[in-house]
Amino acid sequence: MHNNSRVSVIGKILDSHVFWAALSLCAALIIWIYYTSNYGATRTQTFYGVEVTFTGQEAMRDTLNMVVSRQDTATVNVTLTGTRRDISQISSDDLRAVVNLSNITMAGYRTMSYTISYPTTVNQANIRETNKSPSTVGLQISKLSTRSFPVTGTFEGTTAEGYMVDSSEMTFDPANVTFTGPEEELEQITRAQVVVGRDEVSSSFSAEGNYVLLDADDNVLEFEDLQADTDTVTVTVPVSTIKEVALDVTLLDGGGASAAENVIKHIEPASITVAGDAATLDGLNSISLANINLADALEFPEAEYNIVLPNGVECLSGETTAKASLELVGLSSDLFIVTNLSYINAPEGYNASIIDANKVVTVRAPSDVLPRITANNIRVVADLSGLAGQAVGRYRVPTTVYVDGFDSAGVVGTYPVYVQLEEEE
Repeated sequence: MHNNSRVSVIGKILDSHVFWAALSLCAALIIWIYYTSNYGATRTQTFYGVEVTFTGQEAMRDTLNMVVSRQDTATVNVTLTGTRRDISQISSDDLRAVVNLSNITMAGYRTMSYTISYPTTVNQANIRETNKSPSTVGLQISKLSTRSFPVTGTFEGTTAEGYMVDSSEMTFDPANVTFTGPEEELEQITRAQVVVGRDEVSSSFSAEGNYVLLDADDNVLEFEDLQADTDTVTVTVPVSTIKEVALDVTLLDGGGASAAENVIKHIEPASITVAGDAATLDGLNSISLANINLADALEFPEAEYNIVLPNGVECLSGETTAKASLELVGLSSDLFIVTNLSYINAPEGYNASIIDANKVVTVRAPSDVLPRITANNIRVVADLSGLAGQAVGRYRVPTTVYVDGFDSAGVVGTYPVYVQLEEEE
């Protein structure tokens, strides 16, 4: 009985014109509110950080050989007014500030206007641009150039004990890198720098590395629009051995003096510290300052000599010269007037005669031997073989001096004689 009553009431409501009128009014109100909220009311919003882009950039580069080398701002702020629905569909990432470069004809700085590009989902006719900040974009238009720069490098690692790296000896492949880009940027570059790091190195090695660009004050430069012929460089790092090497003088026995028995060397400094390739230094135990013939003089006082290093060897201790003197021990010397002058190997068809009557010869010998030597033991012999083909005349000829009977004695100095050549009758 109650269920039938409820059905009867609901039926009367549904059949009521008042109910349907009220329902229609509510629906219309809801639709009106939705429409006015999305299509009728306007909304103003500022979009920050809108990216600046370009059109016609490729054509400008290809036909005029010019590029945008600098822009005063990379983003702009745009204030838009439109329906709530359209504005709500936009974000800063959806917008672009587009600069048209198609009318550019020459390099230089200029102020360019831009247009706003909208996403395809937005009806641009419903959007009004009420403010753009800044309203223009400053651009530097530059000619493209191509230049090459040398590659340099530094080693910032560590070496094993007894080894070293000289950055100035590093080599690079390629030795130069070539860049194409705006002239204003290329003019700032002086070189490309590679930094190599490795720990406890003990032998030369090669490595591939990236480089940075430096200006004249060694400041790092960063340019995004340069094109390089290579992004990496192969660096060869020579690792040198460090070694202490003795300084010496090379002696030739003579004049009655033996380097092994009669000479004490005084050299300052006695040694130097050098660096070089291991193969070179392995066989380098001493460096000779000079070649000295002991028959040239009675005394060898202190003299300064240049230190001549093998190719590829560097003196780390800094010395470029050294001093050396010789002290002769166990020897004595004396002068002898020698009249025994003769010659050998006279030229065929000539007669020869020695003009000198005698020669004063210095003889040096062990102190216990010298008193037993007399002038009769000494001969001065000229070899005339070098005069073959010469004409009649007087010639100065070198000699060999013999101290007969005393092998440990010798003469100091040279004793040439004058010889007269005449044709045989």
